[in-house]
Amino acid sequence: MRFFLDNDVPASVRAMLQRNGHEVWSAYEAGLAEADDDDLSVYAAKRKSVLVSLDAQFMQRRRTNAIGRHIRLRCPEPDAATVLAGHLKEVLEYLERDHVTITVSRDGIKAHSGWA
Repeated sequence: MRFFLDNDVPASVRAMLQRNGHEVWSAYEAGLAEADDDDLSVYAAKRKSVLVSLDAQFMQRRRTNAIGRHIRLRCPEPDAATVLAGHLKEVLEYLERDHVTITVSRDGIKAHSGWA
C-alpha cells in the first residue's frame, strides 16, 4: 500500500508503515509543505495513495467531499504510530474501498464511505 503523510504526522508513523512493507512519503518530500488540504487530497488520489493526517477539520471536509482514501489519527502525536499499528490489519481491509475516510483511535476505527 502507498501512504502519503500530511505535515502533522510524526516520523514514527512513517517508520512503522515502512517496517510493515508499505511505501511512504511526506507532503514536504513531494514539495507540498504549504499546499492546502484539497491539493493534498488530489495529489494522493492521483498517485493511488492513502493520505494520513492528524487534522480533525481536514477529515470532516473529506467526509462531505470524498476524494480518495484518508486516515485520520485521533490521538496525541507521540502515540500515533502505536495507535495505527494496533489497528493496521483492519485499516488495510477498509482501504480496499475507494473514497473512504478512516478515523483511528485507541478505542478502534470508524470508516466512512460512499459504500458503507
